[in-house]
Amino acid sequence: MRPLRQYLKVVDVVLEVADARLPVSSRYPDLASIIGSKTRLLVLTRADLADPKLTAQWLEFFRSQGTTAFAINARTGEGSRALRQQLAMIAKEKRQTMAHKGFRGRPLRIMAAGIPNVGKSSLINRLAGRSAARTGNRPGITRGPQWLRFEGNIELLDTPGVLWTHWHEQRTALWLGTIGCAPEGVLAAEDIADLLAEYLLTNAPDNLKIRYNLKEGQLTKQKLFESIAERRGFISFGGVFDLEKSATALINDFREGYLGRFTLEAPKQD
Repeated sequence: MRPLRQYLKVVDVVLEVADARLPVSSRYPDLASIIGSKTRLLVLTRADLADPKLTAQWLEFFRSQGTTAFAINARTGEGSRALRQQLAMIAKEKRQTMAHKGFRGRPLRIMAAGIPNVGKSSLINRLAGRSAARTGNRPGITRGPQWLRFEGNIELLDTPGVLWTHWHEQRTALWLGTIGCAPEGVLAAEDIADLLAEYLLTNAPDNLKIRYNLKEGQLTKQKLFESIAERRGFISFGGVFDLEKSATALINDFREGYLGRFTLEAPKQD
């Protein structure tokens, strides 16, 4: 975060981006203390992959805590209009304040911040109405800070995703790995899939039945991974199931929304 602190001196608003499926764990825990009195807007991306009822509850919760929050599907633009209007209002107020003080108006400067692969670049492109920032389905696409200019006299600083020091607390790390926010190669796919399978078998067994054509007696972790291997042809010489490939397939299906829409944290949880 050290290189980003210098930019706080020249920006007016911090756009904090998090994943709607992990509305707390995908946020940088010390960001509020770092940005101080700067205006902060929280944007929950990938709302199309999250449970809509829980997303609504989270927005209500954050707003009750005094945080202006939005939920957006960056792929379709759903929800982005309200954010655009909020930014336009802030920009107008900024111009009026500067004019009142006798200063020449300048663009509203915004800094987008968040952990890796929460959809910052996709959000920026949606707001810009063009491919202003590189996007991808893995962490580390944005390599360095870059200024982008939008309509409405707005400048936005896109910054690389940053993970906090203790992000690798085991359960938090695995959930971040589940939604693709952990660095590649740091977590074993089998460990992530084991936690994910446990969650899905408890909360959405019917979704697994439909996706992988499972029978009632196959609703165990071992049978689940074996069924995926059999269905996808992940079988090596001697008829041995490649459970690592099964684990990766389960994770990818979850990330793409083929298993349903899930929010992995609820507002009433600690």
